[in-house]
Amino acid sequence: MLRAAAKTVFAAADLPYRTRPGPRILIYHQVGSNLGRQMEVTAPAFEFQLQWLTENGSIVSLDEALARVGEPDADRLFVLTFDDGYRDVYDIAFPMLAAMSVPFVVYVTTEPVDSGRAMTPGGQAEPLTWDQIFEMADAGATIGSHTHTHPDLRETTADVVESELAESDRLIEKRLGIEPEHFCYPYGYWSSTAEPLIRDRYRTATLGGGPPVLPDTDRHRLHRVPIQLNDGKFFFIRKMRSGMVLEEKLRKRLAGYPGTPE
Repeated sequence: MLRAAAKTVFAAADLPYRTRPGPRILIYHQVGSNLGRQMEVTAPAFEFQLQWLTENGSIVSLDEALARVGEPDADRLFVLTFDDGYRDVYDIAFPMLAAMSVPFVVYVTTEPVDSGRAMTPGGQAEPLTWDQIFEMADAGATIGSHTHTHPDLRETTADVVESELAESDRLIEKRLGIEPEHFCYPYGYWSSTAEPLIRDRYRTATLGGGPPVLPDTDRHRLHRVPIQLNDGKFFFIRKMRSGMVLEEKLRKRLAGYPGTPE
């Protein structure tokens, strides 16, 4: 109840903001897992969101969105990204995406996928398998790196970052025959230590919520729009239009995360 009330206040505060410019890169984690976490969405909600996105614009690949970022209607371009590599992305989201023939990105944390170890919270969430990832890639999904063990890169040394990236890339190339060109920071948190190493390996890097994607936006500091369990139809649409700027600023402050340098 309190969370819903807060979102209503944030949505009202967003009204003075004009339509968010540039493509919207959406963050998803789990779909229909029924674990009750804010980082998931229900299957019916995801179905509604796909329908709304296609009726109000185009779902495109990350590369296409960046190539068209300067177009007048770039705010009607939507990119779907899925972080970590949860099994329900294949079981529930992928059939809907395949039926609509729309592209999407999966940022894979390779250790759980390679070991089969259940993922957080508390080992309740099963990871994707390499065969499932290969099938999605074969259907047109972009497979990106999300490190090997998902550490907070703000708290790791350069040697550890390099090891995480190298092992992630090695496994993706070995298991899928794909050299990953896109990266996603774990937890969406930017790291000054990691950034030079990430720039050397990948063409793009994505973060959590933040400023819109514009023609002059650094391709290694692409911010996205988090989609959450309690968004519902109204707040999802508000996010697609204005970005729910105030909500995102408060989330960063509560997390003690200053974001990227200006």
